[in-house]
Formats: sequence, structure tokens, C-alpha cells
Amino acid sequence: MKTIVLEKDKKYSICTCGLSKALPFCDNTHRSFNEKYRTNYKSVKIIPNEKIELEISSSTWKK
Repeated sequence: MKTIVLEKDKKYSICTCGLSKALPFCDNTHRSFNEKYRTNYKSVKIIPNEKIELEISSSTWKK
């Protein structure tokens, strides 16, 4: 579980593959992984309409 602060009206890309070196944020590592292993990982886009604190986790992220 990670806690992050997201600013109002800023676009965030959240990692779903677990390979990003910038977890919980996406660094597009999934692109080469998808190509090599024929998977279809994509990031989740979040644009909050107010500043928020978010607790987030994914079963694909390494502990």
C-alpha cells in the first residue's frame, strides 16, 4: 500500500503492470513488456478535481 498526494487538475498515470521503477506511477515500462510477452498492460489515468490523498495498491506490485 502506498499513500500519495495528487494535485487538482493534474493528470497522473498509475502503474498496473508492477514493472515501473517509479511505483505507483507509470514509467511506460509496460510497453516493451507487452511487446515481448504479448500482454496488454496499460496505466490507469487519474485527474482529480481537487487535491487528494490516495491510498493505493496493486497485486502486481512487488512488495
